[in-house]
Amino acid sequence: MARRLDAQESWLAAVRRETPEDGSTADASLDGLEEGWKLALRFGELITDSGHAVTDDDYRELARHWSDAEIVELTLVAGLFSYFNRFNDALRVEVTK
Repeated sequence: MARRLDAQESWLAAVRRETPEDGSTADASLDGLEEGWKLALRFGELITDSGHAVTDDDYRELARHWSDAEIVELTLVAGLFSYFNRFNDALRVEVTK
């Protein structure tokens, strides 16, 4: 979907994840991304685990690059896709191409 929307290859490379055997999330290579996008990706990861994981410092850093409305949109999109994943995983919905 991202390619159909003309996403830059560097963006796609930045969000690819490998899950190590210990279950931790591997750090993505974020080279080439603007600082605001790096923070947005980190924010998305934080709220995917738990909305309680976001600190005041996290929010202040994000607010240096994004407006309040944009932060609401980032939160909405990350939360919505997290919900879709949990819903589909719980019902064992198969991925289709």
